[in-house]
Amino acid sequence: MAQTVLMYARPDAPAKFADSQLVLPIGIGVSVIVLLFQLSRSSPDKSPVTPPEPYTTTAPQQQNRHVEVGFKRFVSQSGGRVVFAYKLIRLLCCVALLGLSIATASLGARGLDREHAATLWTRFVQCEVYVYATALSLASLIVPSRTSLLTSHVSAVLLLTWVVYASRDILPLATTTLRPLDADEGLLLWVKLAILTVAAVVIPVFIPRSTSKDSEEPLTKEQEAGWYSRRMFTWLNETVAKAHRVDHIPLEELPALAPNDRTKHLVDTNLKYLDPLETKSDRHIFWGFLKIYRRQYAVAALLTTLASILGMSWPVAMQGLLAWLEEGHAHPTLRPWAWPLILFLGPAAKTVCEEWYYWIMNRINVRTEALVTELLFTHALRIRVKSETSSSSSARDESPSAAAGTSDAAPATTAEAPKNDVLVGKLNNLITSDLDNITDGNKQLLLAIIQVPLKIAVAIAFMYSILGWSALVGLATLLALFPLPGYLSAWIQTFQKGRMHKTDARVQTINEVLNVVRMIKLFGWEQRVAAQIDERREAELAYIRLTRWLEVVNNLFNIPLVTMAATFASYTVLMKGELTASKLFSSNAAFMLIQQEMHMIFFFIPMVTQGRVSLDRINSFLHETELLDEFAATKDDRAPSRAFVHSTHDEDVLGIKQTSFTWTNDAEVQTPGSTSSGTQRRKFVLNIDGELLFKRGKINLIVGPTGSGKTSLLMALLGEMHAKPSGPDSFVSLPRSGGVAYAAQESWVLSDTIRNNILFGAPYDEARYAKVIKQCALERDLSLFEAGDKTEVGEKGITLSGGQKARITLARAVYSSAEILLLDDVLAALDVHTGKWIVDQCFRDGLVRGRTVLLVSHNVALVRPIAELVVALGADGRIVSQGSIDKTLQEDRELLVELETEEQQLKRAEEQVDKLEVPEDDPQKGKLVVAEEIAEGQVGWKALRLYIMNTAKIPALYWPGMALALVLTHTIMNGQTYVFSLWANEYEKHAPSEVSVAFYLGLYGLAVVGAILTYAMVWLFYVTGSNRASRLIHNKLVTSVLGTTLRWLDMTPTSRVIARCTVDMQSIDITIPRQVFYMVESTIFMLLRAAATAIMAPLFIPAAAVIGVLGATLGWIYLKAQICVKREMSNARAPVLGHFSSAIAGIVSIRAYGAQHHFKTESYTRIDKYSRAAFIYSGLSRWITVREDLMGTALTAALAGYLVYAARLSAANAGFAMSMAIGFSANILYWVRLINNLMISANRQVVNLERVQQYLTIEQEPKATSTGVPPAYWPASGELRVEKLSARYSPGSGSALSGVPAASSLTLALLRCIITEGKVYYDGIATDSINLDALRANITIIPQTPELLSGTLRKNLDPFEQHDDSTLNDALRSAGLFSLQEHEGNARLTLDSEITGGGSNLSVGQRQILALARAMVRRSKLLILDEATSAIDYETDTIIQNTLRTELGRDVTVLTVAHRLQSIMEADKIMVLDAGRIVEYDAPRHLLKKENGYFRSLVDGSNDRDALSSDELDS
Repeated sequence: MAQTVLMYARPDAPAKFADSQLVLPIGIGVSVIVLLFQLSRSSPDKSPVTPPEPYTTTAPQQQNRHVEVGFKRFVSQSGGRVVFAYKLIRLLCCVALLGLSIATASLGARGLDREHAATLWTRFVQCEVYVYATALSLASLIVPSRTSLLTSHVSAVLLLTWVVYASRDILPLATTTLRPLDADEGLLLWVKLAILTVAAVVIPVFIPRSTSKDSEEPLTKEQEAGWYSRRMFTWLNETVAKAHRVDHIPLEELPALAPNDRTKHLVDTNLKYLDPLETKSDRHIFWGFLKIYRRQYAVAALLTTLASILGMSWPVAMQGLLAWLEEGHAHPTLRPWAWPLILFLGPAAKTVCEEWYYWIMNRINVRTEALVTELLFTHALRIRVKSETSSSSSARDESPSAAAGTSDAAPATTAEAPKNDVLVGKLNNLITSDLDNITDGNKQLLLAIIQVPLKIAVAIAFMYSILGWSALVGLATLLALFPLPGYLSAWIQTFQKGRMHKTDARVQTINEVLNVVRMIKLFGWEQRVAAQIDERREAELAYIRLTRWLEVVNNLFNIPLVTMAATFASYTVLMKGELTASKLFSSNAAFMLIQQEMHMIFFFIPMVTQGRVSLDRINSFLHETELLDEFAATKDDRAPSRAFVHSTHDEDVLGIKQTSFTWTNDAEVQTPGSTSSGTQRRKFVLNIDGELLFKRGKINLIVGPTGSGKTSLLMALLGEMHAKPSGPDSFVSLPRSGGVAYAAQESWVLSDTIRNNILFGAPYDEARYAKVIKQCALERDLSLFEAGDKTEVGEKGITLSGGQKARITLARAVYSSAEILLLDDVLAALDVHTGKWIVDQCFRDGLVRGRTVLLVSHNVALVRPIAELVVALGADGRIVSQGSIDKTLQEDRELLVELETEEQQLKRAEEQVDKLEVPEDDPQKGKLVVAEEIAEGQVGWKALRLYIMNTAKIPALYWPGMALALVLTHTIMNGQTYVFSLWANEYEKHAPSEVSVAFYLGLYGLAVVGAILTYAMVWLFYVTGSNRASRLIHNKLVTSVLGTTLRWLDMTPTSRVIARCTVDMQSIDITIPRQVFYMVESTIFMLLRAAATAIMAPLFIPAAAVIGVLGATLGWIYLKAQICVKREMSNARAPVLGHFSSAIAGIVSIRAYGAQHHFKTESYTRIDKYSRAAFIYSGLSRWITVREDLMGTALTAALAGYLVYAARLSAANAGFAMSMAIGFSANILYWVRLINNLMISANRQVVNLERVQQYLTIEQEPKATSTGVPPAYWPASGELRVEKLSARYSPGSGSALSGVPAASSLTLALLRCIITEGKVYYDGIATDSINLDALRANITIIPQTPELLSGTLRKNLDPFEQHDDSTLNDALRSAGLFSLQEHEGNARLTLDSEITGGGSNLSVGQRQILALARAMVRRSKLLILDEATSAIDYETDTIIQNTLRTELGRDVTVLTVAHRLQSIMEADKIMVLDAGRIVEYDAPRHLLKKENGYFRSLVDGSNDRDALSSDELDS
């Protein structure tokens, strides 16, 4: 009976039987040694086995329940039910294999004679293996604490066993000359192999890593997935299925981010290799990344090596299959069915390796994005906020920082508003375009240095095996031509650098424009600014155009075609060889691989080069930006002078001694510098010659004229300025143990609610919070907001007045627990009543009492009663006097004169402030910044149509013309392959000597030349159309944003607009045109290949149709999921950019409060949201690719089987059909990918186009019409008449203004910036009948916070170069700048002085003076001053008011909005407003005579009561 199922091994069994099985005991020995070593060094896995609860002697049901609970815990600790089941099945398989092996060994021993008894031990090798495997399987099941280690060993042993017996018994089946070595075991052999396959292959491939729910932190879908699920990305099936059912999947419902991919973990473990302060070296960050990702790069290198080798499987299979089809050749070694099998398994394995590689590299990229963003964020928190200009041509030793901070507000304004446009613009570019370039280059790096040379080498080796030494001729030709790509690479690098510089210039311009967009709209400059942006855009497009023409040179320069011609010619002419179908088509396939890799070189080199350029830019930023002294000392231990803090013998001392301060470490003296262009750079030095000590627990007042350095003194204490000791006892001391709070002169607020701005991350204390609201006079303001303190303030606090922002900033400082408060002119923007309230309620008796306060203020009279120490600064940046108020008055005569007018102060009547009404807790109330729109469903063709319709004036002719040229090109390319078929057929019909090699080589060359010429014509279509679309779309975007309403700008964070103008436009410039073009080309290519294949093998069409339908279905399902994720990914990135920009804007406040950790934590949260979507996005790309690849591979293998067993084709025609079919099969996947990429794209493509499309349809202000052009004489005067004017900010809001708008809102209504009702007549013409640009060009407004441009002072006064220097100097003189600078010597401002973005190197007062000068240059008949002199000292204010009375014509109307009464007392009429309504309107003298008048009460409550009353009554 046994003999019927078992064939005994013969005595003459091959010696290989023993040789191959020797591997198994060796493998077991290695496993044992390694296992013992690992057990001795490793700790048990998490979740050790918990002993079961002790049984009790109670009822059997309770004991059963204990048993059940214990078993469940045991199963859970083993990895969960599924994992436990797989382990149990593997144990059973091992036991079964052990039993079968014992039976086989016993039966086999009986048939051996004494001569072969020496080989008996090999019969028990299987038994030994399976005993060991069974023991490991059992241990992995019952010892959960070591399950991972034991499982890895049992899997390795079983896999080794399977490989040995597969090579012995399965592979021989594919040959015609070999037989299985263990065939004498009969049926039992195949039973054992089946069981072994299950245990060694199926279970390790499919077993999940863990499904337990009892871990401390829930595992992600990917962490639970097994090998097959991770390689085929089936762990995303649930996400894909859900996306197919619903319209949109929100971010919260996507698979979670793994713990080791979270930003905090990445920063904690890896930042030490990248941060220059931690590495303490100038090492390039590339080496840090290499150390961080060394293991991932090693695995990726192995995978790309395997994929490169496996890529040769289809030329090898084609050669074998065609050789079998050729007539008159010897019978091949392999069976015919082996070639289609190889044609499937080889490319399938290649696909798995490639997608594994891309998943690893994408994971590296997402982690890199998180790391680099956080690295730049961390580094930005350390840099010195110096004033940089937009000039990119300055040499490095002429650092823009040399123009830094002359003034009160230099650091504050730089830090507290995003006005340092070069810095902010550069950072935006680094974390958007540059970071994208780095990740793209990183993905292709290993492919460029491993895949390309390896594939070329393997292809040449293959050709040598079939064509002999003629392949070396091809290699020599290849090497001779290979330097040419190097020259092309140099050109590409040059163009890429040039394009990046032009892109930087455009982005910086847009960034600056967006930061001053309100000023641009109020001045009616939209068209002129758009023209400036277009000019920079044209320079950028010129480089893009050159780069595209360089791409066509890459495409047309075909080294492999020349190499192939040389190889075939030498083989046929010199070697007299026959180019049979098997040789010709297989070698052609190898040449096509070489051609593909050569094209990939041209593709990889620009990406890798661009990535390196961007990485160098980031590295330069990290190593070359100037840091604060404390960080500079940490980075460079050899520079102790940068961070000196000499002991004062008292840690509580607050002050400075014998120290000078500059804004950069290269500013030595207070003299002007100059650049290569001749423009002056103003350098300011704050000198503390003696000892300056502030009183602790008291209020210290800092006074001085505009530009004297009051703010600089606060910045010096905070460490924001570069300190230079002047003596051995020098020190700078700001005790931080009790906390420091800072309120900037130009208030910085977060784009958040009022409450969160006040809390600033501190715990909410209701009682303390209520006191702060009251003492900072915010109760009435909050009661006017529908949502109270839950109201969002918008970006830069756009919904708040200057006074409200100042009080919120003050409230933040007061609410904090800080012992030291640095308050920079917080009273400047407040009216008399409010300022008096804050001094009395907050400073004198409130929460500030007992805390150390350093208060900068111009309002000395108001603060005098509470000031214990007064420090007066002079115009030269030195201390004029310090001490008590009386001592200071004796030493400072100007201050004394100012106070003499206030000797008869009256106590202000106590102001009644309404109680704050607590609003209902409705999160939608007070919402200003709207959530970014996320479209649902498929990407609209309307967005894609935007690109298509802008490529040509007549798109209906453009696109068919390009398609026709492509049809002609690819028909000729298919003809090239058909020439090979004709050539190979000649060798089947004629003797080699009768075949005309020259004819066929010439015919082939003619086809190549024809294809080159037609493709050049196609490229001409592509370049002209794509450049035209890029130009027009960008122009429409800029026009739309500049033409929108102020309300839309208030609701939309600047970061979103910048994202559209940078990342989204980059997709429209580069990726979308390329993808649209390749999609059209691929469609034509696929159709022509299918037609050519169908001519030779008609049955290919049904199979191709089935695969096509399946591919399209999968692509459709995938597309819905990918679009959802891509939209979430795009919208998750904007908050990262917004937070980054906001933090840079408030960098001084953040550092002063010590809130860096809080902002980093928020940054972690936002980056994690982006990373979560980015990982899933990458996974979905792999999900579709692996499936489409395998389907295409199956189609090719099916065609090969058809050609072997069904078709009756010659080898030459079969080779042509296979070449066409392989191109078609590969193109199905490529075509689906292109559609998917076009709709959502790896580089943001059409989703980005959709995002730009959204901004082309935003609400717009009325456009200019021919009927709206005013008469040429208009305006002849500044006559202004208002009738029943009311206004609201948005159509859905209630009427915010009635009668006449309130204060600053009146200016918006006059300029038609908000929705108005009623009539406004300017010089007799209704303003609603005039075009907006004409109206605003003839009205000039000077806002409370004037906005300046980056460049020279001349550019700011005359940005469009319409006036000469004499006119500009006259305006500066009239505005009071020259009188202000009488004592400044060489440090004075001139027309050539550099002004930084936003005027950040000037004080607020200086900026207001320049804004006034700009208004005088415009010569408008209507001039509006909106708190325009609030930050100017009284003396300069007097000069300005005199200028307004004397310099302006009598036909000019001046409308002044002011809380400072001195500024308006000489006005012709005064309008008093309250809650948006007119309270009083009359001449000042008449208003002062009203006993209970509102204006009279304001004057009576002022410290200047007597002076104000007497001056006006005398006049």
